[in-house]
Amino acid sequence: MGSKNTSSDLAGALEAARGAIQDANAEVRDALREAHQEIAGAHEQVALIQEVVRTVTDVDTIKALADTTRLAILRALNRDRVPKSAKELAEELDQPQTKLYRHLKVLLEAGLIEAAETRVVSGIVETKYRSAQSSVTIDPTAHPDETREAMGRIIDENLADYRKRFLRHMYAEEIPTDTEQAKDSGMLMFLSSTLAPDVAADFQKRLEALVKEFDSLPRDPDGVRVEGLVSWFRPKPAARAAGRPGSGPESA
Repeated sequence: MGSKNTSSDLAGALEAARGAIQDANAEVRDALREAHQEIAGAHEQVALIQEVVRTVTDVDTIKALADTTRLAILRALNRDRVPKSAKELAEELDQPQTKLYRHLKVLLEAGLIEAAETRVVSGIVETKYRSAQSSVTIDPTAHPDETREAMGRIIDENLADYRKRFLRHMYAEEIPTDTEQAKDSGMLMFLSSTLAPDVAADFQKRLEALVKEFDSLPRDPDGVRVEGLVSWFRPKPAARAAGRPGSGPESA
């Protein structure tokens, strides 16, 4: 009698275990399906702004960009093209969340970012933002005097940010002993020469074309992260630059 009860109990326990395993498997399948849907959605969102390059020419938008925090927000949204909430941006940028709302509003009004989605979290409406373009080109030539100071701040901030990230990478990574492998890790190249005007113009055009080609390459969320900074300028001869701000010996 006892043996029959024991067998019955074991059978019941095994049946319950099988049921629990089946339920767990179903939950795992549901979780994987949701994860795949989220990934697919992120890929679609990336594709939406894949090749949207915006050229900014107006004074107000250029001045909107001339801010450390706003530039940092744009970089964070462009880095992986995944929409982020004010909370997520605050954590990534190590900034108070309340400080970001004003900057997000300015960027929204300038059309530089857009609301990607909204949802209710603990009774509060949360908005996730994304960049409205894959990259921004600034052309201040229509208002050179009005935008000179703003352009200086934009250039200074971007150079400082790139320097910080490049050095952090250099100190954090183990530099390979093989020259070609070391190039894969990172490169820093300086150019300086005196060229014929037509040769300089041709090289500049090819450099611009190479950057445009890079901007048009399809993004791969599972690929290799690559970052770079391209700069090109033609210093004025000392005689022509004399008398202009920053042209004296003290600025060298």
